[in-house]
Amino acid sequence: MSIRRAISLGIFAASLLISADIIAAPYCAVFGWGKQCYYYSLSACQQAAGTQGACIINPDEAKAPSGGAPFCVVASYGSNCFYYDAQSCQQAAQSQDAVCAVNPNSGPPY
Repeated sequence: MSIRRAISLGIFAASLLISADIIAAPYCAVFGWGKQCYYYSLSACQQAAGTQGACIINPDEAKAPSGGAPFCVVASYGSNCFYYDAQSCQQAAQSQDAVCAVNPNSGPPY
């Protein structure tokens, strides 16, 4: 193997490691022994967690939410905070295989 090819492979491998950290999944399955943040849909996370764990929003995936309403739909594409009541947020989240969460940048929901 040539030195040039070895360097190219090393750079490629490093870029894969870097991109894996940048592209974090929005959901984590949490178990007593740790967590796995590989899930891009809530249903996939819940299936992986089964009865042995639970699903949470990945804290490392924190993208700035769009919108200023008190409730957000958190999905693989980001957080949309357009919902002023929990019921409409939960309905929207369910139709998108996502989760409804309180907007951390908003005051208390009314």
